[in-house]
Amino acid sequence: MRCNVPGRGMQYEKHAMTCQPENKIQVDRRWWQPVLDFILPPRCVLCGQSSGAVCICAGCWTDLPWHGPHCLRCGLPLGSVRDKICGACILNPPPFTRTVCPLLYEFPANRLVRSFKYKRQLAAGRVLSHLICEYVAVHEVPLPAMLIPVPLHKFRMLKRGFNQAYEMAAYAGRTLDIPLLANALRRRRNTPAQSGLSRKQRRKNLQGAFYWHGSVRPAKHVVLIDDVMTTGSTLTECARVLKKAGAKRVDIWVAARAVPANRGGADTAISQARHPRAQPSAL
Repeated sequence: MRCNVPGRGMQYEKHAMTCQPENKIQVDRRWWQPVLDFILPPRCVLCGQSSGAVCICAGCWTDLPWHGPHCLRCGLPLGSVRDKICGACILNPPPFTRTVCPLLYEFPANRLVRSFKYKRQLAAGRVLSHLICEYVAVHEVPLPAMLIPVPLHKFRMLKRGFNQAYEMAAYAGRTLDIPLLANALRRRRNTPAQSGLSRKQRRKNLQGAFYWHGSVRPAKHVVLIDDVMTTGSTLTECARVLKKAGAKRVDIWVAARAVPANRGGADTAISQARHPRAQPSAL
């Protein structure tokens, strides 16, 4: 399955990347992309039907679990569109300012994430990245001066073969013309998998797991990118490290937000949310 990626020029900061090997081959796709589209038309990553450049058809786009009213800070659902920040974030503000999360972590968004992360279907990852970029454009989210992917430990990188957060950040950087810094935020310990752990266990598991490396300092406004926000423990720890390294504002961009079972009432209401566009735009 092949996916056509909209080409956007940008200048990346060049640093030796430890979380993902640097691709030094630069290819201009403009002249041969239409020919390739004709020979191998892009297909929807969910149903396999013909699709546009974003690799998701209009039907599957409509069926995605769009996130409705939610806390702009942590991304958890809110009961009213009038509310902007949840009570928990007012009482105990996290170290990040805003969370962009266009989808709920439900079917078929969870299928996209798992296909991307565990089956190496990079087209699914490009769809997730495009969802973030379109949300940012539609809602006029303030753009940062730098994108930083959540890092993988080198042992997990060897096992998986790629860092899904880096792939998403690279796409967003090209599309929105934002510099990417991928080697400075590093993971010190190969922590056990977070899935299946409680919030308290996740927090303990990640204490001291990340650090800032090198002389390059983070920009004043940076964005951390990852595929899913579950309890937020990983992103909270990363944001603390970035703040300590000199960032003044840290935002979170993820494709999907997992909602705890105790938020079920709001979850039912927002599961009916729909995207304002009937199909994805090419940006």
